[in-house]
Amino acid sequence: MRPSPAQIERVADELLRRLLARQLLDAPAAEATIRGRFAALLRANFDQEAEIEREAQAEAGKIVRQGAPGVRREDLDLRRVEQLVKQRIAKARGFAL
Repeated sequence: MRPSPAQIERVADELLRRLLARQLLDAPAAEATIRGRFAALLRANFDQEAEIEREAQAEAGKIVRQGAPGVRREDLDLRRVEQLVKQRIAKARGFAL
């Protein structure tokens, strides 16, 4: 489930606050700019994951409808097939799930 824009903003704010508190980040720009960049990166990450999930659902549905060699169609679990397809797509794209 995708987090709301407010949740993404809170995560970005907390990330920035913790990095600054531990002095792991020198703020070369205004904090609002950095917070906005963190939020944009988080949104992009969730968008990529949603796209991978859509592709995995479509491909898994096709696999289950067509059947897999050596496996009876009724033995195929759609959720498990989706999960495996999603992992394969993410790995091919270099995306960490």
